[in-house]
Amino acid sequence: MRRRILAAAGIMLAAGTTLTACSSGDGPSKATATPTPTYELPARPVRDGEKALRGTTVRSGDLAFTPIGLRTRMPELVGSHADVRPRGQFVRIRLVTENRGRTTQTLNTAKQLLITTDDATHPPDWQAMLIKRQPESIDVGSAVRIELDLWYDIPPGDRVKALRLVGTPPVGATSDPPGVDIALS
Repeated sequence: MRRRILAAAGIMLAAGTTLTACSSGDGPSKATATPTPTYELPARPVRDGEKALRGTTVRSGDLAFTPIGLRTRMPELVGSHADVRPRGQFVRIRLVTENRGRTTQTLNTAKQLLITTDDATHPPDWQAMLIKRQPESIDVGSAVRIELDLWYDIPPGDRVKALRLVGTPPVGATSDPPGVDIALS
């Protein structure tokens, strides 16, 4: 009998504590939300003639994209086995890609189009991508973030306007998500 009384007292005490914790009694909670902790990433120098781009991120499907560097009007590129001149001008964009989905996603660099001020779209230049050893496609694991360069060869007088980024479909989707344009100027 004594055990039952003690057990009942324990349950009532636990219930009372829970009820007390759930009700403030004096109006809305004055607790403030704590900021989400962030990683402190070390700053890196901007590469040879590149313009640093600051922090605009867009999302297409499960992939988020942040262009961080831009270099235009490059008269040639130098690789370990070849020096190549463009048909027009080379443009290099440094891109951070993050998979915010639950499964591995494949980034297809061919779908990432450069838009010039005449609203023409340009796919990456495969010869430049190959010479600079950048992937045609790359698997990006869940919660993984990668950086890579996209290389374009655009007409000599054209100016860069934006980048159209296409991610991957979330689980259950049957087609690519729409592309998202991000201004580069």
